[in-house]
Amino acid sequence: MKKKRYTKEFIGAHIKVIDSSDPGYNGIQGKVVDETKNTFTVENHRERMVPKRGCRFELTINDSCDIIDGDDIMYRPEDRIKKLG
Repeated sequence: MKKKRYTKEFIGAHIKVIDSSDPGYNGIQGKVVDETKNTFTVENHRERMVPKRGCRFELTINDSCDIIDGDDIMYRPEDRIKKLG
């Protein structure tokens, strides 16, 4: 099965942690305000840094919803867009 290529900008998207190896991150949701190679910063009343590794996300961009495995997007945002775009 071919993996989906995530070349979209994630900042501004709505994100929800649907599964995490650390249960403390489960259910966190809000707007992505920053992204690094290893984390998303999610804002919903306050900002929280959420690791990509070990998490699965439900990501909504322009009314399109995808389930994303954080381990598959462990690139700096600009590198992900260049390499996969």
